[in-house]
Amino acid sequence: MVQLSKVIESPLTCDDIQCVTRVAKLSPNNDRPRAIVAKLRTPRLRDTFLAAVSKFNKAHGDDKLSSQHLGIGGPRVPVFVAEHLTPTAKKLHAAARVKAKELNYRYVWSRYGRIYVRRNEESQALLIKTTASLNLMH
Repeated sequence: MVQLSKVIESPLTCDDIQCVTRVAKLSPNNDRPRAIVAKLRTPRLRDTFLAAVSKFNKAHGDDKLSSQHLGIGGPRVPVFVAEHLTPTAKKLHAAARVKAKELNYRYVWSRYGRIYVRRNEESQALLIKTTASLNLMH
């Protein structure tokens, strides 16, 4: 976490990190490594950290965050940093991404455990609370 924070230029100290753990996979057959969940000292630190990851990836469009940036040897593997969602919210987020792709929505994101979609920069964001909310997208 500290190395990642240096790479994205949003420095954290060990005191800023309260807890780091791995979580179980939703699908045991998946060959990707288990997700790592880190709890930071304050919500503001978390939001700043997530914004810095997004900023880093936008600034490095051809060289997004990967294992090489963190000094991990072996093949280059992308590193994804996102808000931790409950399994239910994770499934809803996946369903929203599928529906958004079908309907040519440009943005799907989560903030504070809630899922949002937006067709383009000018349109209003829609809050997706349940799978029934996906029908509001058209």
